Amino acid sequence: MNGTVEANNICKGSSRPSGRATSDSGDNNEELVQLSSSMHDFFYLSDEAVRNLPHFQYRGKDLSLLYRYILSPLAVFCVNHLTPSWVAPNAITLTGLLIMFSAYGAVWYYVPDLEIQSDPPRWIFLWTGIAMLLYQTLDNMDGKHAVKTKSASPLGLLFDHGVDAINSIFGSANWIITLMLHPVHDAALCFACVFGPYGMFFISTWEEYHTGELIMPIINGPSEGLLSGAMMHFVSWWAGPQFWQQTTTWDDFVIPFILNFVPSFLVEWLPTNIRNGEIIVLVSSFGIVQEMILKIRYVVRTFGVQSTVCKLLPFVTLVVCALAVGFVDLDIWVSMPRTNLHLGAALFVEMTTELMAAHITHTEYKVGQRWILLPLVAFTLVVCFGWIKAGVITDNFLLIYASSALTFLGFKFAVVIHEVCQVLNIWCFDITTPRPTAVQRMRQGDCTGNHSKKTAKEE
Repeated sequence: MNGTVEANNICKGSSRPSGRATSDSGDNNEELVQLSSSMHDFFYLSDEAVRNLPHFQYRGKDLSLLYRYILSPLAVFCVNHLTPSWVAPNAITLTGLLIMFSAYGAVWYYVPDLEIQSDPPRWIFLWTGIAMLLYQTLDNMDGKHAVKTKSASPLGLLFDHGVDAINSIFGSANWIITLMLHPVHDAALCFACVFGPYGMFFISTWEEYHTGELIMPIINGPSEGLLSGAMMHFVSWWAGPQFWQQTTTWDDFVIPFILNFVPSFLVEWLPTNIRNGEIIVLVSSFGIVQEMILKIRYVVRTFGVQSTVCKLLPFVTLVVCALAVGFVDLDIWVSMPRTNLHLGAALFVEMTTELMAAHITHTEYKVGQRWILLPLVAFTLVVCFGWIKAGVITDNFLLIYASSALTFLGFKFAVVIHEVCQVLNIWCFDITTPRPTAVQRMRQGDCTGNHSKKTAKEE
């Protein structure tokens, strides 16, 4: 995320043969856009999006001190000394996602149901912590490498944003396990672990859509959040996940600190047996909710209620449906926790990446076209009216729904990336091979046609 922030902060879209290309605005660029629009009937990109995409200008900055003095210099060093110039920035981004997926898969293998029933090997927590740090570093490197190779583009921002959205569920699921939370007894904490990062991510994208810039606060998820998450996994590797079920932090540090300010007669009213894992989730949730409220307040005050709040409807729908089904019949979500997490991730990634795509193309975010949410809304109504209970029917429905949503998302990503590459005249994972411009492709087609006619005459 942060690396892409720097890359796109100084670059536009382009007709250069690269994965994240810089743009030369002018008549030539306009001609390419018009030819590209006329020669290709795009499925997802509208004519307005095709016209606006090459002119996208990113604005943003990261206020994190950790990023400024440690993470950013580390990424610069890796780019300058460890990264070949022929590597595409999007390939760096994808590598980070694959590393996180490997950690997620290892934890999934040993803890398939999100509940630790027997001691899993400690190395999975060590690898997960390392994977998060590698992902963070690669996420900071991709944009810096794009700047170095002069290959920054709107595609890079969209690709980076999509990968970050996908990675959210990997981190959330692994945090639930490393904190040793129980899907039933700690359902509220598990919900916070999943939808807290989702909410912060969507609200930040929503703010960027309206303001045109992304301002990362002094403490943010991509910097301090990922580092803290990695430290949690390292603690589970060293002391075991059982550490997070202990109350040592509350008993040995929090209570003695509070006693310095609270009268003695109020001591008996203080809560007891607050686990270490609970403190982590509660403190994180408080920070996330506070930041979300500040962002929503700023956007609503600046741009008005009517034109802004309606854009939150898809995410609100996802949260409300998840809460409603869990409140009425929690067994529906718990019976197949991984499948349901993947379903929620697919729905979240679709609405978030669509919002970012609308931002980089300067088009309207079409709330009413989030058709992928309709089965969830219908399912929620059926459950709330008591017409169906947790069982084989609900499991099969959710399995089919999740599989269909993930399949649709995969095809949509492929088509959108292809169309954006067509408009910008770039490759996604190649910055060394020139891509023929629209003019060249048209001329090549004319030459081929004339050659065929000449051959036919001679025959």
